[in-house]
Amino acid sequence: MKKQYRSEFNQRQNMTRDNYEIYYYSDTHFQSVSPHKHDYYEFYFPVSGKIEMEIRGKRIRLDNRSTAVIPPATTHRAVTENDERSYCRYVFWISASYFRQLREKMPSLAYIAEQAEAGRYIHHFSDYEYTSIQSKILRLIEEDKADRYGHDAFTDIVICDLLMTLSRLVHEQDHPLNREKDTDTVQAMIEYIDQHLEEELSLKALGEQFYISKYYAAHEFKERTGISIHQYILKKRLQRCADEIKTGKPVSRICTEYGFQDYSSFYRAFRKEYKVSPKEYRKTYIHDLRYPGGQTE
Repeated sequence: MKKQYRSEFNQRQNMTRDNYEIYYYSDTHFQSVSPHKHDYYEFYFPVSGKIEMEIRGKRIRLDNRSTAVIPPATTHRAVTENDERSYCRYVFWISASYFRQLREKMPSLAYIAEQAEAGRYIHHFSDYEYTSIQSKILRLIEEDKADRYGHDAFTDIVICDLLMTLSRLVHEQDHPLNREKDTDTVQAMIEYIDQHLEEELSLKALGEQFYISKYYAAHEFKERTGISIHQYILKKRLQRCADEIKTGKPVSRICTEYGFQDYSSFYRAFRKEYKVSPKEYRKTYIHDLRYPGGQTE
């Protein structure tokens, strides 16, 4: 039997579980709810559709790379045009008591919630950042629907991972690093590679970027990390492709975007890394064509 991840929308605004609830909603002709507030935190992730979040009487337009964080006792509602387009979103609720427990263990994961408590409710992310966030949401939905060994403990880990990722991204937006001229070259190359996986990353290009010879770049990278630049780039691109596959985007488009010249070479590399084919990997995460982006190729 196929797993159904899509939830039927209802206007209930109270939690029925003690710790958290996670939903994926997809509607047409959505009827906006009345302004309301509740005693838990709400994390709201639009996927598609024209949507505004009204918070304490002020409306803010969201896009499909935005996140709204609504703290307890904050009046709000989502408002969308009642048209023919599908309106999709993830909604994550976490109780104040459960959040407090996590916060006591790992204070740094609370940064994004602290910003919301100070009145900063909306955050915008890059395509790359939002893909990372979405993959963690999907991982939480997958675990939430599972009944496997260590479910409760693993759910705690996945929720902490999501909150920590959100907090880290927002904190880094607020505190951009001031890089000194003597920044470690290998570390700088690693960060550059991670942020430019869709671009040309040949030894020649990296050498020109950091004003060093390609031979020096290759030697220093292998000396410091234990693997070659080529191996590192391949692993990071495959990891990014795996995250994209979880969202349902066509595999053929993903491998092209991340620098693989043909599908066969991508297929071999992916299967070697993950022990399954790209399509088999996708089926692990996407069980319903109504799931966001759950499309055939």
